[in-house]
Amino acid sequence: MKVIQVKEDKDILCFWLLAYGFFYAYFHIMPPFLKTFLKSPLTWGDTLDFLTPFAIIPLAYILYSRANKISHSMQPQQPSNRVLKVLPKVLLAIGFLLFVDGHGLHLSANSIARLLHHMKESELYKATYLFDEIISHFMWDGGVFLISVALIIAAYKISFKSLTWKNFAFLSLGATFYGFTFTVNGIEGQTVIFTFPAAGVGFLLALLFYFHRKKEGNQNPFLFFFMSGYLLSLILFAYWGISRSGFPEFSELGWI
Repeated sequence: MKVIQVKEDKDILCFWLLAYGFFYAYFHIMPPFLKTFLKSPLTWGDTLDFLTPFAIIPLAYILYSRANKISHSMQPQQPSNRVLKVLPKVLLAIGFLLFVDGHGLHLSANSIARLLHHMKESELYKATYLFDEIISHFMWDGGVFLISVALIIAAYKISFKSLTWKNFAFLSLGATFYGFTFTVNGIEGQTVIFTFPAAGVGFLLALLFYFHRKKEGNQNPFLFFFMSGYLLSLILFAYWGISRSGFPEFSELGWI
């Protein structure tokens, strides 16, 4: 019965991590391409973007809850470090607040900025640009990063003897969605000065915990997911910076 439960835990965790990576990508990449007006000045992209926190935050909380539950079930008698128990809760709460607040600022300011493209020298446009392109993006990306760190720390005790090829396929696909989106958000949102090194910190943290588990002969889906996602992000950031001699936005190149 315990073997069946462990198998179910592995499969469910890998599925939720894939879902998290996919929805993170879908709700962040799709809105800019949906420029048709639902009802002026509201576009279909604005409408979809409104749903972003309702998709991402619940998924992140589900992952956090499952990580806690499985960690406790695997090591019920082991005394827990109070700092490592409280820290992910604090990081997750701050991450949620930054994500939701940053997303709200961006959604509204971005919609207003579209109506002011002929007034770029006005104080109104400059104020809108500040909240749309600078403050909101740093808060938003900062929230995403803190959520990932909270999940890495909360899940570091999880140990499975092995993962199936199906598990690795789910995790790799989800990590690809996550790493790609983290990079394009950083480039288009002009937060590379933060997101590039943040990807390095996330990768090293997950890598450290991952190889600690590997030495024990065990696997951890969370650590593999974020280690792979942030590694891909680092590669993409480096490629873009070298190939373009900087980090121009995709919109500057006319791609979106």
